[in-house]
Order: sequence, then C-alpha cells, then structure tokens
Amino acid sequence: MELFKISCSNVSSPLLMLPIQQETNVCLFTLTNKMQYRFDVDIEELQDCRFVGSSHGWLILLNQKADPILLNIFTGFCHQLPGKETFPHIHAIREVENEVFEIHYKSWDYSVSHSSKTLRQLSVVKAVLSENPSSCDADCKAIIMYNVLCKSKLAFCRLGDCEWTGFDGGIESYHDIVCNNNMLYALGAGPSVEIWDLSESTPSMKMIIQVPSPRKLTESHQIYPSDLYSSQWYLAFSSGEMFLVVRYIGEFVRFDGVVVYEGDTLTDHSSQPLICPYRTVKFHVYKLDFDQKLWLPVQSLNDYALFVGGNHTELLPVKEHPGCKGNAIYFTDDYWDRMDEDYSYGGHDMGIFNLEDGSIEPLLDFDQERIEPPPFWIVPN
Repeated sequence: MELFKISCSNVSSPLLMLPIQQETNVCLFTLTNKMQYRFDVDIEELQDCRFVGSSHGWLILLNQKADPILLNIFTGFCHQLPGKETFPHIHAIREVENEVFEIHYKSWDYSVSHSSKTLRQLSVVKAVLSENPSSCDADCKAIIMYNVLCKSKLAFCRLGDCEWTGFDGGIESYHDIVCNNNMLYALGAGPSVEIWDLSESTPSMKMIIQVPSPRKLTESHQIYPSDLYSSQWYLAFSSGEMFLVVRYIGEFVRFDGVVVYEGDTLTDHSSQPLICPYRTVKFHVYKLDFDQKLWLPVQSLNDYALFVGGNHTELLPVKEHPGCKGNAIYFTDDYWDRMDEDYSYGGHDMGIFNLEDGSIEPLLDFDQERIEPPPFWIVPN
C-alpha cells in the first residue's frame, strides 16, 4: 500500500496508528479513504516508547526511560508530564546503570530494580486528558491509571505541574476512565462508577453509582468462564447517556476460532505447541437507566460506532465521521498482561465487531501476528 505524508489537521474520522510493515516507523490508517499516511513528525523519538493513551487527538506515551509525555501527531509538539518518580506510590527512583532503575515504593521497606522496558510495561495502564490542551482557555488535566501490586489506581496532574496527585477513591481497582464535560468517570467492579469534578483545583468525588449488575452480565460468567476467557470493561458517553461495554477475550484461540485450554495447544506430532494467541470473541453493551437504576442491555448502537482499546473510549455518530459503520465496535489490542509474553504475537487483537449478528471482520490486511507498537485509535478534535 502506498504511503503519503499526513499534513491535514482537519481530519474528522478516527485514525489508526500502526507500524509500517516490518519497519520501526509509525503510520496512520484512515477509515475515510482506507489509505495509510506517514507521520509528519520525527518518529525517531517514538522508538522504544510505549503508548498508554490517546485523547482529544493527542497521544500519551512513556518515553525510553518510562517518563510520560504528550505528543500531538499533527504538529509534532511534545509536552513533558511529571516524571515517574512523582507517581503517588513511589518514594524514590535512582538509575543504577544505563536504563536500569532502583525503585523505592512507599508501601515497602525494600527496593526493587527494573529495566526501563519493564517499567514501561508495568507502570501505567491507561491515560486520558480532560480536554484538548491546544485550546487557548484549556485547564487540561492528564489522568492516569497506574499499577500498584496488580491493582489500578488513579492520579492526575495539570499541564505544568511538577508531580502527580493521587485520587482518594474507594474503588479497589479501576477498569477504565473517561472524561465528559470536565467530569471524570472511573469504572470499577460491580460495576460501580465514581464521578469526579475536574473543574475544582483539587478534584472531588461528587457521587458513586452502584447499580446491580445486569442479569446478562452475571449469566455471561457461566458462558465465558474465567479459565478460558478474560474480559475488559469500558465506559462510553453519548448525548449525556452512559454506556458500559464488556469485551470477552478467548485466552487461547485456534485458527478456526475455537477457544481451547492452554494444555490443548500441545500436540503429539510436534515439539512446539500450537500457536493459539488470545483473541476477542464477543462484546456486550449496556446503557445506564438513571431513573430505574438499572444497566439495560443494548441491542443496537444504530448510527453510532464505538472505538475501544488503549484510547479514550469514544461513541461517535457515523454521519459526522466518514468511513465508519453504524452499529459496530472498532477495537484494538489492550491486553497488556499478555501482550509481551510471546514473541510470535501481541498487539494483534483488532477488528470490527457487528453488534447485530455478532460477527467480527478484520480491520485491515496485516501480515504480522505481532504488532509493535500496538495499534491505537486517535480521534481528532
């Protein structure tokens, strides 16, 4: 496929960021005309970085030393965020040798050492922005889900701050975060949702929504047992309505689509196990009925398309975003726990889920099983 320089900042439809075949470079794939465009910035700086979010047209990434930065792909402008040593759970970090760090955690009385690559993989789960930092009157805040002992906690900073400030929330571990109208919605188990006011100097929690788990979600635990499947939960907003999106991922999926146990990947005919990477098999969508205090199953998204993955979750009207299909979920790989466990796959789990019949079609022809860095949706402002 021919590649072109991207120079238009008025693109309205989501862009898919992905590597250029076997090269280390990065390009953008447009849904509007199914073309691939090269970055219009120096992509040398992106090598060895880990992308942890995209929001309001900006990328949030961890650089080579695992420090978070913002990058505007259209202008090439970078903004340094507070360093990793200011995360709420870290007491101090010292680089003991080239890109190897000794870390003192506040809750431990001893230190551990990690390479910068391990820090990039473990420290931040997801990041979003409260608004577009390019706006002249913006009071933009960056919010991160950071990892503490396999649990996700929240912290924020204003652009220009010197450190991250933790949220004092009650949820044990967070599944997703999304900003809407200067409010932060943080999703936890249950499902439960904390709502934080970001317009205040120190964000305060205004309320927590604790609604009984929908019956369909409870029944799905039997249909998709945890020893064969994992799940990812997302929040989305449209016209003031809140949606819960549940993604089911088969842990080991054969080439014919059958989900198998890990032991079934072993054969008597080869010394090597069958390659059965994880793969998304189903989505369920629910809408919150505030009056009845119920999560109601959604049968159709009508003329809307949903974009999920490492990005700020978006539910978009297709009439305003050319190239998008209605009643479809566009997904990319955000299974961070397993993405780096095998050299033959990772970053590969992407496609288009049709909510009407449950079918999944490939997003684009891509020969690689392992895609690094993993594809990311970028929704221009």
